[in-house]
Amino acid sequence: MMNNYINRNIDSTKLIFFGLFFCFVQSFAQNKHQLVDKELKLLLSKEWMQGASVSFKVTSIKNKNFDYDYQSNISLTPASITKLFSTANALDKLGSNYRYETKISYSGSYQNGVLDGNLIIHGSGDPTLRLAQLDSAIAASLPDLKKITGKIVADATLYGKQTTPYKWVWEDLGNYYGAGVNSLNIDDNIYNIYLNTGNTGEKAEIVSITPKTPYLTVEADVLSGEQGTGDNSFIFSSPYSNSHIIRGTLPPNRKNFKVKGGVTDPDYHAIYMLRTTLVERGVSIGEGCIEVIYHKSKLTDLHELTSVKSIPISKIIDKTNKKSINLYAEALAKTVTIKEKNSILPDSVSKSVIDFVSSLGGSSKGIFLEDGSGLSPFGAFSASHMVDFLIGIKEKDYFEDFEKSLAKTGQSGTLKYFCRYNGAKGKILGKSGSMRRVRSYAGYIKTNNDVLVFTIIINNFSCNHKTLRKALEPLMEELSK
Repeated sequence: MMNNYINRNIDSTKLIFFGLFFCFVQSFAQNKHQLVDKELKLLLSKEWMQGASVSFKVTSIKNKNFDYDYQSNISLTPASITKLFSTANALDKLGSNYRYETKISYSGSYQNGVLDGNLIIHGSGDPTLRLAQLDSAIAASLPDLKKITGKIVADATLYGKQTTPYKWVWEDLGNYYGAGVNSLNIDDNIYNIYLNTGNTGEKAEIVSITPKTPYLTVEADVLSGEQGTGDNSFIFSSPYSNSHIIRGTLPPNRKNFKVKGGVTDPDYHAIYMLRTTLVERGVSIGEGCIEVIYHKSKLTDLHELTSVKSIPISKIIDKTNKKSINLYAEALAKTVTIKEKNSILPDSVSKSVIDFVSSLGGSSKGIFLEDGSGLSPFGAFSASHMVDFLIGIKEKDYFEDFEKSLAKTGQSGTLKYFCRYNGAKGKILGKSGSMRRVRSYAGYIKTNNDVLVFTIIINNFSCNHKTLRKALEPLMEELSK
C-alpha cells in the first residue's frame, strides 16, 4: 500500500511539473509574440513605410511553440533570397560533388610546336572558369607550342545565344551583376572602367579599361554627384552588343574610380582574351583569328587535348549565397534545367525551381519566377513560400552544405553589416536580398532555447536601404532572444 501511495505521489508531482512547464512555455511564447508584434508595428509606423507592402513569417521548428504571421501569404518581389531556391535545387539535382568540365581539343595536326588547325574550347557553362586555368591547361598539354595556323574557337553550342533572362531590365544588362551566362564564361564576365571625376555636375572622364578589349566601345555620360552620394552609375547595353554607355552619378573629385561592367558577349570575350594571353606568351596566332561556333555540325576532326574542372557545386553555392553572385545562380539554374528538361528557356528554368520548391511540402500557388537569381523585378513569392522551403530543406541529406553557404549576422556574407552591434549578432544564418525599393531577409535564428525559421520581404519603402536595415535590427534582436 505504501509503495502505491508513493508512486501516486510521484505521478502527481510529474503532472504538476509538466503542467507548470507547459504553462511557462505558453506564457513565454505569448510574451515573445507580443514583443515581436510591438517591434513590427513600430517598423510599420515609420513615415517611410507608408505605401509599403510587407510579407513576414517566423515559426519555431525545435520547440514548435512560437509562430508569428503578418500578411505571410502576400506575394512580393523578393530579390536575391531567390538564390536560396536555385542553389538548393542544384544541390538536389546535381549533388554536392558535381564539377563543371571545360574540355579543350584541336583540329588538324600537331607536330614540332605547330598546331596546323584550330584550338577549340568547349563551353560547359562553368561560371567559375578563369583565364589563368585555361592558359595553364594548354601550356601543360602543349609545352612547346609555338604557332597556331588556324583559329581559337569557342564552342558555344551548349547555350547558343540564349544567355540573358527575358525579364531582366535594361539598366542592369551592362553592369557586372547583370552579366548573362554563356557556354563559355571567363573571370566572372567582368571588366573594369576607371574614371576621373570632377566637381559636382561635371562629366567624368574614362582613364582606362581593364582587361584591354579594343573591340568594346564604352561612352562616358556619367556626372559627378553630390558629396557623399556614392556610386549611382549604371552601364547600359544589351546582349552581344559591343557598345556600352555609362550614365548616372559618381562621387566627386575622385581619381581612378572603379566601376565594374558586365561583358555582353562572354563567348567571344573569352577566346579574345585567351588569344591575347597566348600571343603574350610567344605563340604566333594570326590577327583576328578567333571564332564562336553555335552549331555542332561545324565542329569536325576533333582531337581531345585536356580539360579544366571547376570547384565542386558545394563550394560554388557557398560563393553564390554569401556573395550573392547572379552569374553563378543563373548558371546553376541552367545546368539543372539542361539535365532535367534539355532546355534553357526561361520558362523551363523557372518551372524547374518552382517544382523543386513545391516538392518540399509547400504550395507553388503564388510563386512567380523569371530567373534563378532574383534580379528580375517581375519575380514574386511570399514569406510563407520561403519559410515552408527552409523547413523542408532541413530534412535533406545535403542540408549541411546548404547551411554552410548561408551568411551569419554581423560576421559574413550579405549579413556582415546586419545586426553587428546588437544581440542578434552571430545568431542568424541566412541571406539578404535588395534592389530598388525591395529589401528581404530569410534564414534560421538560433535563440537561447529554440530554432526559428523566418522570412521578411518589404517592397516600396521610401527611405534608403541603410535606414530600413537599421530599423529591422531591433525586430531581429527580439526574435533571437
